[in-house]
Formats: sequence, structure tokens, C-alpha cells
Amino acid sequence: MQFGWTDLIQFFSFNKEAPWDFLQPLFWVFFLIAIFFYSLIYKNIFIKNLWLLIISLFFYYKSGGFYFWLLVFSTITDFYFAGFMEKAKSRVGKTFWLVMSLVCNLGLLAYYKYAYLFTDFINYVFHTNFVSVDYLAKLSNSLTGSNFDITQIILPVGISFYVFQTLSYTIDIYRGKLKALDSIFDFALFVTFFPHLVAGPIVKAVDFLPQIKAPYQVSKDDFNRALILIIGGLTKKLIADYLGINLVNRIFENPFAYTGFENLMGVYGFAIQIYFDFSGYTDTAIGLALLFGFRLSINFDQPYKAGNITDFWRKWHISLSTWLRDYLYISLGGNKRASWFTYLMLPTFLVIALFIDGFEWASVGFIALTMLFWIIWLQNYKDMWGYVGLHIMVFWAGLLYTQKAWASLYCIAFVFLMWLSAIWSKKRRIALSTDANLMLTMLLGGLWHGSHLRFIIWGGLHGLALGVHKSWMEFTNKKDFFQKNKIYIFLTQILTFHFVCFCWIFFRATPISINGNEELDALVVVRTMLEKIAYSFQSQLIIQILIGYKNVFILLFLAYFLHFIPQKSKKYIQNLFVKTPDLVKAFFVFLWIFFVFVQIRASGIQPFIYFQF
Repeated sequence: MQFGWTDLIQFFSFNKEAPWDFLQPLFWVFFLIAIFFYSLIYKNIFIKNLWLLIISLFFYYKSGGFYFWLLVFSTITDFYFAGFMEKAKSRVGKTFWLVMSLVCNLGLLAYYKYAYLFTDFINYVFHTNFVSVDYLAKLSNSLTGSNFDITQIILPVGISFYVFQTLSYTIDIYRGKLKALDSIFDFALFVTFFPHLVAGPIVKAVDFLPQIKAPYQVSKDDFNRALILIIGGLTKKLIADYLGINLVNRIFENPFAYTGFENLMGVYGFAIQIYFDFSGYTDTAIGLALLFGFRLSINFDQPYKAGNITDFWRKWHISLSTWLRDYLYISLGGNKRASWFTYLMLPTFLVIALFIDGFEWASVGFIALTMLFWIIWLQNYKDMWGYVGLHIMVFWAGLLYTQKAWASLYCIAFVFLMWLSAIWSKKRRIALSTDANLMLTMLLGGLWHGSHLRFIIWGGLHGLALGVHKSWMEFTNKKDFFQKNKIYIFLTQILTFHFVCFCWIFFRATPISINGNEELDALVVVRTMLEKIAYSFQSQLIIQILIGYKNVFILLFLAYFLHFIPQKSKKYIQNLFVKTPDLVKAFFVFLWIFFVFVQIRASGIQPFIYFQF
């Protein structure tokens, strides 16, 4: 087999049919070349960082194509915004440059993730006929003569992650926690470092930047840990893909054809699939980064062992939940107060729900009144405004009921209960503010995943659960029975796991076509699956189903076993690997990676789930 100039050109060109990720064989060729040259220059900090920047930009180009220039633009603008912010002498000046950073970053994110939502919203409200256009593709076509499709706005790979990273940098400088960097190369390496660039974990500047100037230090234990993480991550991805292809996809794409038991197994399957898929990527990323001497924080910590929903979010997608806490939840007021943004955004979500229901424009007057009384009452804590607001909401709820605008009615009912609780007890007003901040944080977290209503519902359910758990903790905090009883702890773990699985149904469901013409909405798919599980379980067929899909269920059981295995047992297995002779270890690693790629080639490469976010 000969390797010619054509092959070399293709290696350095972007192939939209096969964008790079950790599953592409060519990526591992690239990685071996990158680590080889890195081993020759690592003692010179400037040169090693420059090499890392070059290979990181090259990796993103091979992953995202011409969106490479969007990453470059975001990096350059945020570097200079941060520098101008630090040099500004007044608070107003610093705030101006922070707002510029927020507008540029969130504007890019909103355009690529929510352009269709905004366009449809404007067309619906004002009866216009606007069409979403990819202006970056249009600019590229005019400047370079390329032929990119401008009618489809494709989400640039990794934009949700690197936007959050650059925002953490500018916000920390604004808060005085960080000094602006003098070198644009160091900042660019922080943004583009390829192991975590396209799907996390989201890295904070305060954690990553000190490592850029630190000398290369990787012990033998670090090397072994990196190998374990990479092998474990690829193994998780293999299991996730098998379950996705042979169980999850089949059921979610046609829940009508399966029993309630099979639908339930599909939900369990997706719960472990998304965990293995995402944690498999981040484990591999952490392992690769460690080989280059960079230590990234863990992103998952056995989340399905959580005993409550708060603990779940301490264990699931830790980098995102931490970012939302530090830069959104605390900015909204945290557990101490509510901000104007809190007061404005909650009614805004009611507006969105109203238009999703197809409600008429005239009802916006009721929204405006409700919003007005909500803000005046919460700012002044006057009971009179609270009671007036209650009457407005009751009248609005009646109108929603007559129009059968159910989504809006459920939203207003929830706000009504919170409002009533605060009027009934003045001590609950701070708690109400905390609950509102939690809810808003999770709603925006859901919106971060996508513009479909199902993601907003997913976020809202988690926000509601966090508020309920907070109230429950206030009630049980001093009661030893709830803290130490093993049966209670076990039952709360079961309850938490099944609540999370219930929420995953909304997250995973997508519109499906029936007989090739009629399309059913994702929420109809959710309702169908829940009805099947509740009313058509058909337990008499369970044994037959288990036998018929024995390989799938064996792997499903193995996946959950690997997740729930105690940390001590995992440490013991890792220590056995570390103590294995190097030649045996190298042979095992080579054999396993070869097996992984054979399996991938046989079943086809399935993109990592979080690449779409």
C-alpha cells in the first residue's frame, strides 16, 4: 500500500464526511506524531506551548472545517476585550467590556443554536416570512469561491463549550479573581487545547492557566492512569454504541411497536448509554491531556449512585453544573436574593410557553400585567401587590383553561403556587428567590442543550426537583432517621435514579415519521412511551423478551455493574494494571485498541452524543 502526495493532501484537508474525533484511526496517527515531537521539545515551555497550540488548531480544523475561523475570531476578540477590561479605570468601563464579551460570545451561540427558533418566533408573531441564512458560509463563498450551503445553519462543533470557557475568563477578570494574560498565544492555548475542546470538560481559566507555565511533570503513575482513562473511555464508547444501535434507537424511533417492558428497558438503556458515551469521551480527554502534562478535573463521579437530585448534579457533568453555579446561579443571587434578571426571565419563559401553545397576540397584555406586578411586589415586598398579582394570575389561568393552552396553564399554576407560598409566609420569600434562581438556572441549562421544548421541560423538571429537595432538606435536616437509615438511603437512590430516567425520556425523544409521511412530535413520543410503560407492560412476555435479546441485556447489566462497582474495587483493578510488566501492558493496550477499532469499523462510527450540543 503506497502513501502518495494525494494522501498527504487529504490528511491536511478537512473531510466533511469524516470529521475527526477520538474514534477516527487517523486521529491516533496524528496523536502519536504530536506526542513524539512534544517529547523532544517539552523542556522549552514556550516552544512546547506553541506546538500544542498548532496541533490544537489543526485538530479543530479537521473536526470543524471552516468554523475554525469562528474559533479564531472568538479567541482574538475575548483576549483583547479582557485586556481592555483590566486597563479600564472605572467600573463603568470594565462593565462595558464585559458586556461586549457577553454580547459577542452569547450572540454567536444564540445565532448558531437558536436562529431557527428566533426566525420562527418572529414570523409567527409578525406574520413575516424571514429565512435563516448562514452568513459565515455566505462570506466564505464570496471571498474564496467556495460552495457552502447557506440555507442550513449547522452548529459549529464545540461552540457551546469554548464559549463558556472564554466567558469564565472574562468574568473572572471582571470579578478581580484573575489577571489578564499578556500573551495571546497562552490564551489561545487555553481556549483551543484539543483534548477538551469539542465536548469538554469545560475548563476554568483559574485552573488551567497556571499549568501553561508549569514545567512538564508526568510520573509513571500519571502515565498508567492516563492509559487506564483512555482504554476505559474507548471501552465505554463501544458499549454505548452497541446499546444505542441495538436497543435505544430502535425503541425511541418506534415505541408503538414495543411492549411497556421494552420501552422501560429502552429508557434504562439510554440512561447508561448517554453516561458511557459522554463520560467515555471526557475520560479519554483527561487521559490525553495528562500525557501532555495537563491535569483536567473529572467530569463524572458515579452519578446514578446519587441519593438525591442535588447530589446527582454534583456527580453529573460536573464542569457544566459547576460553571452554571459559579457564573449563572450566583450571579442571579444564589440562595440569598433574586435579581432583576430573575424577575424578568421567569415571565419570559411563560411567554415562550404561550406561543408554543399557539396562543393569540392579545394575551400578551395579561403577560405584561403579570410581569409588572411580579416585579413590583418582589422588589417592594408589599402584600397588597401580591394579592393583586394573584387575582391577575387567576384570571389569566381561567383564560388559558378556556383556550386549552395547557403548557402555559401549567407554568402559570407553578408560579401561582410559589407566589401564594410567599404571601402566606414572609420567611418563605428568600426561599422563593432561591427556588426561582434554581429554576431559571436549570431552564437555561436545558436551553443550552437545544431550542426544542423538550430540553426546556427537561431543565424545568430538574429545577423543580432541586427546589423540592431543598425544601425537604429543611424539613429533615435535624432528623437522624433520614440521615443514617440505610433503607431510607437506598430508597432515595432508587427514587432519584428513576426520576432522572423519567427526565431522560424528554431529553432523548425526537420527532418520528409514521408510514413515511405523518410526523409525530417529540412530546407525542414521550407520551406514547409513558403510556406503554404504565398501561401495556405485558409482564407475561418478559422472559421471552430477555431470551430473544439476551446479548443486549447481558451488556446492559454489565454496563450498570461497571457503573455501580465500588471505588475501592476500581482502585484495586487499576493497581493490578499498574503492577503489570511494561511489555505485557504495552501488548495488552495495543491488542485492546486494535479490537476497539475493529469493532468500530464493523458497526460504523457513531458520533459522540454531546457533539450535537
